[in-house]
Amino acid sequence: MTCALEPSITDSSPLRYPGINRHLRRYLKALIPSLQACLTQSAQSCGAERYRKHFDSFAHFILLLFHSLSGSPSLRQTYATFSICPGLIALSGLDPPPRGAGPGISFSEFAHSNSSRPYEFLLGLIPSLSHQVLAQKPHSSLPKELLVLDSTFLPLSMALASWLPRAQKKSGEGVRVQVEYSPALDLPEHFLITDSRTNDCQGLDELVLDQPAELARLRGQTLVVDLGYYSHRRYLTLLDSGIHLVSRLNEQAHYELEEELPHQENLFCLPGERVRVLSDALITLGSPNNRAGALIPNLRLVQAEVWRGRDEPLLYQIITDRWDLPASEVVLLYLYRWGIELFFRWLKSHIKLDRLLGYSPNAVTLSVILALVVHLICLLAGMETNYGGRSAALLRQLALLLTLLDLSHPPPMPRQLVLPGWEEALC
Repeated sequence: MTCALEPSITDSSPLRYPGINRHLRRYLKALIPSLQACLTQSAQSCGAERYRKHFDSFAHFILLLFHSLSGSPSLRQTYATFSICPGLIALSGLDPPPRGAGPGISFSEFAHSNSSRPYEFLLGLIPSLSHQVLAQKPHSSLPKELLVLDSTFLPLSMALASWLPRAQKKSGEGVRVQVEYSPALDLPEHFLITDSRTNDCQGLDELVLDQPAELARLRGQTLVVDLGYYSHRRYLTLLDSGIHLVSRLNEQAHYELEEELPHQENLFCLPGERVRVLSDALITLGSPNNRAGALIPNLRLVQAEVWRGRDEPLLYQIITDRWDLPASEVVLLYLYRWGIELFFRWLKSHIKLDRLLGYSPNAVTLSVILALVVHLICLLAGMETNYGGRSAALLRQLALLLTLLDLSHPPPMPRQLVLPGWEEALC
């Protein structure tokens, strides 16, 4: 993607790049300025503009967005390349000094701002962009009420991030990002950043169970979790709050079989996958002798064999309280959990989530927020054009268009073609 950042693209005329989607160009020119009001409001609420008269939050956002989309391996290269984009310099207000060629701030000020400016100034963009995604009403065959909770790990060096707690293994030094994700909308609805001392179960407490407002918001929805969140007591809290649950059964978990239920045994086919339901039963999960656990009555246990591109099937034991679905669809609800794994791969491989803006707690959090903001912008841009959603090709288009962005020259108005007899028809 660095080919779009060579000094040879100083001419911002879109006519030199016939492959650019003009609809996407118009949308980007309208979207970026519209975010300024939201950034200004969130920056004022967290005091992000204090002692920064020449480098406000909107200019900081433009530089960060340019850094993320350009794919530059370092902030220094982003700073150097930004100086050859006059449209972005004019948009951000970072006019170069009278005898200088770069933006009107130093590189050290840009790098230091990632740690000193509160990350909340950028966090205010996520609700605004998420509401725009919801307003688009994207079409999807996945259930709208389905949510997936999972986490991804970002490794950090203790030599650079001394504020982290020391882990027993060197590979365990870093932060964990818990994300509540909607596969139907491709939308991260809630997230939490913790250090290595917080496991997934504790992350579930901080993200959902200890938040009454979040519990009320999730009422009636279906939450899919993996074995990392397995806890009978926490599952019972979710069910008592009116949140449906789908999870795998721990191999060491105790349960009482109450009733065998009839089920459909024929194969249920998916692209590249096959599912065969083996049993469907009513169970009581948990042991009455375990004082630290909890008993969960009237729970459903579905056992199925799943072929995922292998010769040998994998045995899945799924527990849920969804009695309104066929057994095969219960298995599918859990298989939809793989959407969040693809989402994490998208953030790390294409948006470069692991390319951090710094090693302070504020800079690490700002890196995660920036990756989510870029994902939402890419998602909205895909809905507005014929891309249909996020894609690597769309990111490359956005990177090039941001480099060529120039709000001082509005796009030309469409011209009427002169056809035979057209002038006479107007008389």
